[in-house]
Amino acid sequence: MRRSPVSPALALLPLRLFLGLTFVYAGIQKLSDPGFLHPGAPTYIGTQLHGFAAGTPGGFMLRAFALPHPELAGIGVAVTEILIGLLVTAGLFTPVAAAAGLALNFLLFLTASWHTTPYFLGPDLVFSFAWLPFVLAGAEGQPALDNVVASGSPALARRTRLREPGEALPEAEVATTRRVLLAEFAGAAVALAGISALARGSYVAARSLGAGSTAKRRGSPAPKGEGAGGASSSSGAAGAPSLPQGAVKLGPASNLPAGQAASFTDPSDGSPDILIRDSSGGLKAFSAVCTHAGCTVGYQGGVIVCPCHGGEYSAETGEVIAGPPPSGLVERQVLESGGQIYAVPS
Repeated sequence: MRRSPVSPALALLPLRLFLGLTFVYAGIQKLSDPGFLHPGAPTYIGTQLHGFAAGTPGGFMLRAFALPHPELAGIGVAVTEILIGLLVTAGLFTPVAAAAGLALNFLLFLTASWHTTPYFLGPDLVFSFAWLPFVLAGAEGQPALDNVVASGSPALARRTRLREPGEALPEAEVATTRRVLLAEFAGAAVALAGISALARGSYVAARSLGAGSTAKRRGSPAPKGEGAGGASSSSGAAGAPSLPQGAVKLGPASNLPAGQAASFTDPSDGSPDILIRDSSGGLKAFSAVCTHAGCTVGYQGGVIVCPCHGGEYSAETGEVIAGPPPSGLVERQVLESGGQIYAVPS
């Protein structure tokens, strides 16, 4: 028996649901991130916006409207994403919601994804085209509230009715029903945003190793009791620990517990580096300059993250594990000796 072909409109339903649910998730993910609204965090919205605006054709819009108030802009975008996602998933005001989603993704393509090469690896351009069918045709022929309202559902009209029967034309009733539903969905978006913000954990800032982390430079005389040479950690009557030539004291080892990270200035070229103590107590250090667009990376959730374009690196090896970076982070040499942590010039 020959199966009946699926209508083109119904075939687009999975795409509509994917777009809607993805936008809901994107908004929730932002607001549930402890560092999203915390200045100095790797994923702080202000840091992301600065990275998005640097050298991109859409950067002027971010500098004009978002960068002056980054936290407000971040919250606004997150709530808007949730509302767009809810409307598109339910199929209410579908063409308008899809147009808003397309505009947001296209702006992200002109900013956040602009430096991604080749271009087809940038998801925002793909999302922009994925929105087009729903901008042009809405949810026609699909299960959607737009179609239920337009067909004059008595149950839905009764639930949202603000008048007595017979006081308005059917067209006015449809408009009223849509407005009431829109207000309800807006309230649901705000509620989801609030729950997401309340559910996020507290942000744990990177540790400071002490004033010495940037005070000493390559070639500075070793402090009393610190010699040059091997990297042994012996101490006692024979003298203080022996250190490689040019080693720079970063600070007390006790200031960096397991699972935490700190930033420091590279003693060779002055560029930013990142120091991580793993769960076993070992130390790893890498260049903190993202290999994609030069943004400064941070440590969060057990991985090294770039706030600008979503790149992620392994905290064990520095290799790329997600996002657009073309290569891993350069490893730096550090050592722990005599209760102190030192950076060794390359």
